[in-house]
Amino acid sequence: MDLRTIDTYNKLASEYDAETADFWERFPRTFLARFIERSGPTILDVGSGPGRDGLLLQQSGKTVTCVDASEAMVRLSAQRGLRSVVADFEALPFEDGLFDAVWSYTALLHVPKQSVATSLGEIRRVLKPAGIFGLGLIEGDSEEYRESLGADMPRWFSYYQKQEIENLLERQDFKVVYFESFKPGSRNYLNFILQKP
Repeated sequence: MDLRTIDTYNKLASEYDAETADFWERFPRTFLARFIERSGPTILDVGSGPGRDGLLLQQSGKTVTCVDASEAMVRLSAQRGLRSVVADFEALPFEDGLFDAVWSYTALLHVPKQSVATSLGEIRRVLKPAGIFGLGLIEGDSEEYRESLGADMPRWFSYYQKQEIENLLERQDFKVVYFESFKPGSRNYLNFILQKP
């Protein structure tokens, strides 16, 4: 993950938490609900941030492990009672085939495109056979730093076209089992539920 982005999240974890706390109240929850229905009991939340989604998954009866590259974010998710680990998305500290499902919502967009295949490979590695992967990304064509949390607080964003994501996933041997999109602002969110062979 991009080091400047990690630094921004470390400095502004509480502000980000407050800004995004009601995301699933403002926007459709069908994608989250479909993921919960399809996933098994153990879930790894990659790029969990302050634990917003991890808490919803835990409340649905799942056993959740949260992973984030930001120490400040991990502290917030741990305060919510979630098992929380600091880790790089390109080297997940878990054994092969440990989890029934992986959830990664708008987290891999902070990974440069030249590195995202490594992160996807790590997600595939820690999934059990036939495991489920919930992936959310944002539509667009660019890769760039954006300052949306505060001045001099850049975050890296990699935007994707749907076909571009599907090509990446196909190379990792993931099968698309559900797709939806919605537009909470100026850009479409592209939401995939995938299955490992």
